Amino acid sequence: MASLATSAIFLGIIPAHAEEAAAIAGKNDWLFYRHEWANSADLAATNTSVELIKSFSKALQDNGITLVVAMVPLKARIYQAHVTEQYKLNPYMAGNYQRMAQALSSAGVKVVDLNSSFLQGAKNHPDKHLYFRLDSHWTPTGALLAAETVASSMEADASMKAQLRQIPVEKYTMRWSEQAIATVSRDLVMQLPKGAPTYAPEYVLDAEITKTATGSNLLGDAALPMISLVGSSYSKPWTRFPEFLKYTLQKDVLAIAVGADQGAWVGMESYLRDDAFQNTPPKFLIWEMPERDMRAPPAFLYREARYRSDNQEWLQRVSVMAQTQCRSGAASVKFLSPSARETQRAQFSRTSVADTVALEFNQATEAQDYLQANISSKAGQTLNLEAMKGELSARKWSLTINPDGNPHTLKIALPAGSKAYTGLKIWPGETTGFTISDVRLCRLPASVIK
Repeated sequence: MASLATSAIFLGIIPAHAEEAAAIAGKNDWLFYRHEWANSADLAATNTSVELIKSFSKALQDNGITLVVAMVPLKARIYQAHVTEQYKLNPYMAGNYQRMAQALSSAGVKVVDLNSSFLQGAKNHPDKHLYFRLDSHWTPTGALLAAETVASSMEADASMKAQLRQIPVEKYTMRWSEQAIATVSRDLVMQLPKGAPTYAPEYVLDAEITKTATGSNLLGDAALPMISLVGSSYSKPWTRFPEFLKYTLQKDVLAIAVGADQGAWVGMESYLRDDAFQNTPPKFLIWEMPERDMRAPPAFLYREARYRSDNQEWLQRVSVMAQTQCRSGAASVKFLSPSARETQRAQFSRTSVADTVALEFNQATEAQDYLQANISSKAGQTLNLEAMKGELSARKWSLTINPDGNPHTLKIALPAGSKAYTGLKIWPGETTGFTISDVRLCRLPASVIK
């Protein structure tokens, strides 16, 4: 799988007061991230995120995949003793993690309570910092605690424990460095206002994870790990969290970290669209997301426009991509091109921006219908689509595809904002070869789209 783009931008969230620096100076040379601070005005948006995760988890579960949600708790809550009185946590911030975790758990979502583990860890070992003093991320010690909490939570759940036993064992060992090393990242220092005091380098112990042996594979050789991690910058390799997960689970883990400019919702959708998921769906999908991001659902106003999405359309798209089988509905599809009508295949040795593939539905579609096809494209990586109502254009949008010339399964959600489409036009753009075949109209379970 090609690596997904990352960014140094924290959140894609614009500060309420642009003149305010993103970093807040605390006590004892601690720095905190201003965008962790929230209040009850964020409740509605946060609840939207919770509801989307509930529905997404159900769509995955219906397809044999268990979603495990691991929210990274606020550094300001874990180390509030180092927060100045001016920025003392309000009651909403104090209890929001547990409120969200309870709401998700009550709907059957598997939630890892990192908040409780970190509060206890910080209390029991005050000298072993779980977050960097001068950075928003967790230290290797914090990343290990997070991985241990994920592993113990999965082992403590009877159904997840049984599934884990079916995943091949991979032997990993861990070795801590003998002396502290300088911090890799100091993102909060870079976010201080001009004229702020300088801070000495921060040193921490690092660890190295080594794969030593492969255990027996009860299910035969797998092309990809059966556990996937989709996360934020907290899941980047330098944090050690992905490697610590492998160590604590003693399983291989496919890890994808997506920058904050794209955000968790785009990151998850990008993974689901990729061959890594479509060809080899995992048994467990661990979703690491900073707690602060929960107040920014897909349609969050201050996210960059190209990464913003209607909330329900995001849910529709990811639910479509989570389907492991095509359930036929009442509507069917055919090519309008006479040369393609018999074979249900359109092939071009080269395409220009004017070339199009037209599909016709035998009856108007409903919100649960989606299109599935095998598509290969050389050089072209964007499909432009246009949903039709008779001769009229009803909706236009674009999709990014793999331009390597190999066939890839593509599941296309028909935007739910306007139903009753009668056809679809596809523009592959400028390519040196384009093929679309095995086109089918499939149907989501009625429970997915309300």
